Amino acid sequence: MEQKERNLLLAIARESIEESLERVPPSTYREVDADPPDALCGEEGAFVTLKRKGFSDGAPGGLRGCIGNIIGQRPLYALVHRLAKESAFHDPRFPAVKLGELADLLIEISILTVPQEVSGPQEIVVGRDGVILSCGYHRAVFLPQVATEQGWDRHTMLDHLAMKAGLDPSGWHQRSCTFSIFQAEVFGED
Repeated sequence: MEQKERNLLLAIARESIEESLERVPPSTYREVDADPPDALCGEEGAFVTLKRKGFSDGAPGGLRGCIGNIIGQRPLYALVHRLAKESAFHDPRFPAVKLGELADLLIEISILTVPQEVSGPQEIVVGRDGVILSCGYHRAVFLPQVATEQGWDRHTMLDHLAMKAGLDPSGWHQRSCTFSIFQAEVFGED
């Protein structure tokens, strides 16, 4: 994706949150919707992450919201518009974003490839692959950047992923567990 399209998605995400807080019409969304670039019309999965300014990646207290869809919904720009609002106002881990916070938030967008099942954890490359762990009714996902930001190796990442799925840390060793991987194009505001 070109920088121009990345900038459009970031503007759509920020304006989506502003629209809800300030009742400001989303001008970038309307412009893109009137004549959408091909690069923004796909069915890619996406995540919108909100981070507090002044925190290094992975630092406690830096995350302010993150919501996404592993499997996308066409068009991509509309998905990002919706996910930005969900990250700001509906992430169950956090209270809704308030107007006074908006200037201190940075938006990061992850555009995902289609997940592919792998034969086992040995095929997971930390820093390159996002991981979906499925074990019976238990399921959890980490974006590719999570392990790197936290300084985790593969084993530690999978322990945390198992806990996120509601399993014991070593629960990912079960025979019934499956792993899917995906990659992400990650970009954000400076």
